[in-house]
Amino acid sequence: MMLTLQETIVIMALMAIIGIILAWINLPGTFLFLLLIFLFDFFLETTFHYSLNLPENYLLWMLCIFIIAEIIEFLLNAVMVKTYGGKNSSAFISIIGAILGAIIGNTILPIIGGFIGLIVGAYLLTYYNEKTMGADDKKASNIAKSTTWGYVISKSMKSLLILIFVFYLMI
Repeated sequence: MMLTLQETIVIMALMAIIGIILAWINLPGTFLFLLLIFLFDFFLETTFHYSLNLPENYLLWMLCIFIIAEIIEFLLNAVMVKTYGGKNSSAFISIIGAILGAIIGNTILPIIGGFIGLIVGAYLLTYYNEKTMGADDKKASNIAKSTTWGYVISKSMKSLLILIFVFYLMI
């Protein structure tokens, strides 16, 4: 018995969906996706003597690109805060807010709550930090919005990377 092409595509699409959802709720979805691809290929080789025919060093290149994407995510957040005149502490606090928001959101409403919590947590803690540091309402709001946009841009980038790698594997 061997997996059909349609079954392989469905399995890879599910792995991509899991990776993207986890990336959006501030968990290491890109790295889990990479692990799933490795395990799926290993499973195919050992069970069905079939392979995804990954190019040599493909998984290593994917790992390097995903590490760079993680670094970009944190740097983008800091750059967005500094661009709008925020304090260094706001960049750090927005990360804490995003993590706490995602955790609280997931406990209330799994998956969707994690995404909403990530955005709201990052916004609220950044806004609160800027207000306590003396910024007026408009400036604190702009800085908080910038962190939110930083997260949306970086999560979209990581989701796009996962999709690109899935489409590359399907070709």
